[in-house]
Amino acid sequence: MNSQPKQSSLIGHREKAVLHIAKAQLGMSEAAYRDMLASVGCRSSVELDFIKFDQIMARLKAAGFRHISSSAKKSGMHREPAAHKKPMIAKMGAILVEIDQPWSYADSIAKRMFGVDLVRFCDTEQTYKVLQALIIYQVRKRKSTKVGGRPI
Repeated sequence: MNSQPKQSSLIGHREKAVLHIAKAQLGMSEAAYRDMLASVGCRSSVELDFIKFDQIMARLKAAGFRHISSSAKKSGMHREPAAHKKPMIAKMGAILVEIDQPWSYADSIAKRMFGVDLVRFCDTEQTYKVLQALIIYQVRKRKSTKVGGRPI
């Protein structure tokens, strides 16, 4: 029998891709990237297990890395919104996370209500109305998950 402790499994292609995206987003040099890997005892991303990957990701996030979902990219919500719409867009993002819907859900509301393909192309009043529709849906969803005043 093997008496060595079981090792954590190595990361896959997705995790390696996220590392390289973070490296590019932060403008890290190859030397700085290698130093970061060496700080957790690895010479290459091929040697990373999930525990070490999480340690590296914590450092990258502390340095300012922001992971952008494909849903946000498709809707253009990964770009900075206009200053006057920024609070509404931030609230929409939080609601969408809570109700477990992608940005395309908000885009479909904008399309149905105003014929505008993406929320980011809505004017201020339309953005506000899409936000209100999301709030109404959020409240209904919260009520439907409660039984006797308590969450299910």
